[in-house]
Amino acid sequence: MKLLLHACCADCALKFLESARENYFEVTIFYYNPNIHPRAEYSTRLKAMQKVASESGIKIIIPNWKPREYFEKVGDDTQKPNRCIKCWNLRLGATGKYAAEKGFDTFSSTLVTSEYQDQEKIEKIAENIAKKYKVKFWKPKEICCDLKTSGFYKQFFCGCVYSMKERYEEKYGK
Repeated sequence: MKLLLHACCADCALKFLESARENYFEVTIFYYNPNIHPRAEYSTRLKAMQKVASESGIKIIIPNWKPREYFEKVGDDTQKPNRCIKCWNLRLGATGKYAAEKGFDTFSSTLVTSEYQDQEKIEKIAENIAKKYKVKFWKPKEICCDLKTSGFYKQFFCGCVYSMKERYEEKYGK
């Protein structure tokens, strides 16, 4: 089966690939992340993803980085959890649509490997997108959370400018 995997960072991609190892998917990575800011952060994560794809023998699709898509989707509602829900809808929606258009059987996201994300909401969004585009959504039964990943860039925030600001405020105070 062909699986289109939305991926936002190398660390989560490695966890997902390890968790999905025994399912015999033909995986293609879809690096669609208009939420990631600034451009240097986006590029650093992309470089790490390209390394993962290359070392794993996996094809990677890289749509143009269009941060306007993210800001238009989020609008003025920049507080958690609303902005996150809108962001998940944007990225999972693009992944599901691309999967359906390009003949993938299944889609998923590395978002399902992160303990920092609301798994229940992500799964609900993904299932709705799966119905809309008539493509399956798949999540590994068990997530390999203790995988030792080294040699790859590891970010300290979700990706959007708002989460970066929140991390700095947590670390250094307001």
